[in-house]
Amino acid sequence: MSEHREEPSHTPEQEEVLVLDEAPDPDTVLPVWEPTGHANVDAALEGLHALDGADVAEHAVHLDAIERSLREVLDGLAEDEPA
Repeated sequence: MSEHREEPSHTPEQEEVLVLDEAPDPDTVLPVWEPTGHANVDAALEGLHALDGADVAEHAVHLDAIERSLREVLDGLAEDEPA
């Protein structure tokens, strides 16, 4: 698989983009996530699929919601731990 990198002729606000000349082999691409078995964690991670096709400007809102959901799960686990 060949790669083509754009020349870094950009302003500091822009990000470099990796452009592939061909689509990756689907057999070598790992899934974004695998189910954890914890319903709240799986539901939060499923929110990552909402990013596919969403306007980049909306990504931050989706990621914030996912982080909030996962933080609630972690906070709940911390409360359940014996002191």
